[in-house]
Amino acid sequence: MKPRAHQRFYLFPYLGLVLASIATAQAAEVTNSAGSLSLDQQIEAMARYALPGREHQVLTRMAGTWEAVTRYWMRPDVEPAESKGTSTRKWILDGRFLMEELDGGNLALPFRGVGLFGYDAFEKKYSSAWADTTSTAILTNLGFFDKTNNVVNFTGEYKDPWTGTRKKSRGLVRFVGPDRQVLELHVTEASGREFLMLEITYTRKEAGRSP
Repeated sequence: MKPRAHQRFYLFPYLGLVLASIATAQAAEVTNSAGSLSLDQQIEAMARYALPGREHQVLTRMAGTWEAVTRYWMRPDVEPAESKGTSTRKWILDGRFLMEELDGGNLALPFRGVGLFGYDAFEKKYSSAWADTTSTAILTNLGFFDKTNNVVNFTGEYKDPWTGTRKKSRGLVRFVGPDRQVLELHVTEASGREFLMLEITYTRKEAGRSP
């Protein structure tokens, strides 16, 4: 299927890159797989990676304004710290990424974060990036959508400030209903035991209602 007219408009910058790549390859007399494709085929291939697809529709249900209840466990054997706040998620970059801005209230200290959610067409996986006031690190994850259980599962790495070590992490976004979602972050300890470190429950905020 060829890209539609409005999709071709967004591809003009990429078309320039394609043409530049072809010119470079020809000048260097390099033969690669792209060299056997017609220009239309190259544009179509670029469109598959550059444009949002049907996989992004899974994330659409995350958009909106939410009340957020955050619970944080420093260790598995202690009671969690809890706070209440709000979150706003909106599409950016022409529907390629869903951006979240979270004001999570106070977990001993003010807890605020910014996240990006998307679908990486090259990796064929859902992707996320997260930064917040508890760390100077940006956490990145890749995952897949479990349609049966209505959950997006992510795997990545957590940089533990208490031990100065890297730990495997597993995150998920569970769609409980159209107006309720739960985000979880599980961390694996050196012993191999996994525990729930962070949980944020999102409830869609009613128009005109204060948290």
